[in-house]
Amino acid sequence: MERNGQSTTARRLPAAHWLFATLRGVTLRALPAEPFKFLSAKEVDALTDKPGPGAKTAFPVDHESYYVEYATRTATGNVPEVHIHWTHYIQVLSGEASLTYGGTVSNAKETGPGQIRGDAIVGGTSMTVHAGDFLQIPAGMPHLFVATGPDTKFHYVVFNTRQ
Repeated sequence: MERNGQSTTARRLPAAHWLFATLRGVTLRALPAEPFKFLSAKEVDALTDKPGPGAKTAFPVDHESYYVEYATRTATGNVPEVHIHWTHYIQVLSGEASLTYGGTVSNAKETGPGQIRGDAIVGGTSMTVHAGDFLQIPAGMPHLFVATGPDTKFHYVVFNTRQ
């Protein structure tokens, strides 16, 4: 039976169930989900174990609306970053770093779509982060990591979601 263009069954379903039933046949992603993937600890270490200063990054998972990034930073060669469309969820794996976040990026330049780099962060807040710490850096927030620990290597994994 229909009333006002809506079936009686649809009116009785809780909103979440009705939404699920309505979207059942709708594709929510343009690309399929990532398949099962395994990397040994040795393979994960090799992703970012590269010589030289600055950030060493690798992307074992790269999807249209999320990606995973492993990174190693040293005490030199790092620049402030802003990612307009991506929120970072970061788990520090090892080492220690100074994190500066917020404020504004001086001499900012767009280095890619929605990616901004610059010379320094002005007016930001600084803190020291250690192995085991968790951070959430919202899309659009300037941030800069510089390794400060005894071995001057800072390792972390980032789960990035598109905003």
